[in-house]
Amino acid sequence: MLDPLYDLIGWLLAFFYGVVPNLGVAIILLTATVMLLLFPLTAKQARSMLAMQEVQPELKKIQAKHKGDRQKMVEEQQKLFQENKVNPLGGCLPLLAQFPVFISLFSVLRSTYKNIPESSDLFRDLCGRHETVKECGAADGFPRHLEFLGMDLSVTPLNAEGGFFTVAPYFVLVALIVLTGLFQSRQTQRTTPKGGANAQMQMIGRVLPIVFGVISLNFPAGLCVYFLVSNVWRLGQQEVIFRKIHLPHREQQAAKKSGGAKPPAQAIDVESRPAAEAPAVVTPEEPAAAEPPAPARTPASSGGGRLRGLFGLPAAPNGEPGPARPAPAAKQAKPAPASSAGRPSGGGGGTRSNQARRKRNKKRKR
Repeated sequence: MLDPLYDLIGWLLAFFYGVVPNLGVAIILLTATVMLLLFPLTAKQARSMLAMQEVQPELKKIQAKHKGDRQKMVEEQQKLFQENKVNPLGGCLPLLAQFPVFISLFSVLRSTYKNIPESSDLFRDLCGRHETVKECGAADGFPRHLEFLGMDLSVTPLNAEGGFFTVAPYFVLVALIVLTGLFQSRQTQRTTPKGGANAQMQMIGRVLPIVFGVISLNFPAGLCVYFLVSNVWRLGQQEVIFRKIHLPHREQQAAKKSGGAKPPAQAIDVESRPAAEAPAVVTPEEPAAAEPPAPARTPASSGGGRLRGLFGLPAAPNGEPGPARPAPAAKQAKPAPASSAGRPSGGGGGTRSNQARRKRNKKRKR
């Protein structure tokens, strides 16, 4: 059923080997080509995930409201998907479309000589003078083992033989597969909004790359090269999707929640600001009043200090009375009594005469 796809991928691998006669480089170019062709499906998957994230709060409300009635809950969810034009399977379909391609790559890289054209340079390097697949498979020492970076691409890491430096590249390759898988998982969590992923999914994202690395120990090194290149490609691809799709989408959602653009600076009400932030407005008719200096202390015998406390400051230019300058309580003059109406009531003379009269009265009483 997948034979035409096998032949297509085998032809592409042989074509790239004809351009660069190295099987490892040909696998890298083949992987990049396949991932590039599948990019539209990946972008569609990203948009479907965004649409599902938008309706996720409403889905949680429906699940909480109809927790005991599963049929009603399913009906409300379908109604929500129809109103918002969301396909819950939109994120899974691109993955299902990539699955046959992965199976075909797996088969081609495990038995390369069986799926490539017999007239290609790659077939001649693998099978030598043998002209058919049957002859190549039956002959001793064929197909030949092609190497890349010191690794036999047809050997699995667990079956690699030789010294430490001969076996180490296979396990370094598997370690890089695990490391790039973990980076990819962290990148996916970064693109997911807060509260969008539960703890169980986050744990699966951390454990899955490690499990996949253990499985890769049983795959040929050529297939491990494909896994590593595809992980690195997805890291760059997800970064592009995050910047071109996720970030603009988040900015649009933030603008909707805030009710549009920010108000201009002129529309800000100055009175609503705190007193420390409100600027002092100076008009031509009323200049800003400077802080009055502290009153100078004068001796008690000086009459100027007492007279200054009896009068306020002169009126402001706009006709409003200026703020009164308080005088010390001990220096304010007492009003003249009614009995001394005939006497002068200025300065401090009346006050001293009253004090002398009181002293004389006290002496007479004694």
